[in-house]
Amino acid sequence: MSAAPGINYRMPRVTGLRPGILHRSGDLTAFTADEAGALVAGHGLASVLDLRSDSEVARYGPPSGLLAHGVRWLRTPLTGYPRDTIAARRPGIADRTRYLHGILTEATPGSWPLLFRELAGAADRPFLLSCHFGKDRTGVVVAAVLALAGAPPHEIAADYAAGMTDLVAKADRFRDKWLRRGHTREEYLSRLRTSPVTMARWLTEVLDRHHRIQDALLALDVAADDLAQVRGLLTAPAPAPTPTASARPGPPADPGDVPEGRR
Repeated sequence: MSAAPGINYRMPRVTGLRPGILHRSGDLTAFTADEAGALVAGHGLASVLDLRSDSEVARYGPPSGLLAHGVRWLRTPLTGYPRDTIAARRPGIADRTRYLHGILTEATPGSWPLLFRELAGAADRPFLLSCHFGKDRTGVVVAAVLALAGAPPHEIAADYAAGMTDLVAKADRFRDKWLRRGHTREEYLSRLRTSPVTMARWLTEVLDRHHRIQDALLALDVAADDLAQVRGLLTAPAPAPTPTASARPGPPADPGDVPEGRR
C-alpha cells in the first residue's frame, strides 16, 4: 500500500506491546477491497471490534471491504456517555479530557465488560479496534489496553495524537457531520486535531483516581479473567537474559592442565 489505508489507520508501536497484534483506525467503511486484502495478507488481520453505535452502523454501513476478505466483525458498541462536555464549537483540553472520562465511566452499563470479553477471545490473532473517527472511543480503549501491556504514559499519549495528520487530511469524508451540526469546516477541523496533552492529562487523572487502569476497569465490572487474558495476549515476551561476564564460558582447557588422576 503506497498510502495510509482507510482513515486514521496505524499499528501502535509502544514499549511492552506484542508487535503486530493491535491495529487501530477510524471509519471501517473507508477500507477498499485492495487495502483490506493487503491487511489480511500482509498482517494476518483476523477480527475487527467495532465500537460504533447501531445508528452509526445504520447510517454509514458495515465494513464491507474487510468482510469480503473474511475478517470477523465483532459488534462492541461503546455508547451512552455524555456529549455536552464537547458541545463548544472549539472544545479545549479540559473539555476533551472530561469527554474521555465519560467514555470510560459513563458508557452504557455492560459496554466495557462485553468489549473485554470479545477482546479476550480475539487478541490471540491480529485485530483492529475502530469507531467513527478512531480518535476518542478508540483512543480510550487503545490507551487502556496499552496500559495493561505496560506501555509508559508518554508513549500512549503520543500514539493518541499520531492520527491527527491523516484525520485532518481526510476531513471532507465527514462533511455531513459538520453540516448537520451547523459547524464550519474549520470548526470541525479543530475537533479532529488531537494533542498528546489531552491523553496525558486523562491518564494522569485515571491513575490518580484508580491507581491502575485495571482497577478502573474492574470497577466497571470487567471480568478479572478477561483482563488477565487480554494482558497476557498483548504483552510482549520478556527478552532472554543476557549472560553476565562471570557466567560466560571460558576457553577450552588445555589437556595438559588436567590433573594426572583425571586423565
